[in-house]
Amino acid sequence: MGAYSGMTQLLGDLVPIARSLHYPASSITVLKGDLQELQEKHPQIYSNLLSCRHNRDRRTPLEYGQDLVSSWLFEDYLMKELSNAGLSITGAGADKNRLILPNVKVSSSSDCVVVYKGKSRGLEIMNDYTGWWRKTHHIDLRDQKYSKIERTASLFLGVSNSD
Repeated sequence: MGAYSGMTQLLGDLVPIARSLHYPASSITVLKGDLQELQEKHPQIYSNLLSCRHNRDRRTPLEYGQDLVSSWLFEDYLMKELSNAGLSITGAGADKNRLILPNVKVSSSSDCVVVYKGKSRGLEIMNDYTGWWRKTHHIDLRDQKYSKIERTASLFLGVSNSD
């Protein structure tokens, strides 16, 4: 189970949530699973999805896109909750505008920046919807993500949404 199915189990239909957060029409089209509309109305985003072969692993381009947009929804929810708890937090990744980028523009920069007591740090957010981390005692940080977190002294928050 990926982010899309995990978030759908938790929250139901994700489209109204994405709309309420003013996500771009292309990201909403991806959540709806409408490849034809994506190709016709958002051909660049469709092309960007196709370019992300490495990132999508064994998923189809649409499955990858739905997982990506669903992950953004979780990040935005978590940022709102952290903000409500008193942290200053803003989106900071290459995808902070919630547009699906071509593979060459996908980066390993932190998802957001947290400011606490005048100190600013990157924050990487990762989810586990299947219990994989608990079963394997392993979190897969691909593409040198760990070394980037370490080098930039960023924070890492892993959230397991499974039983």
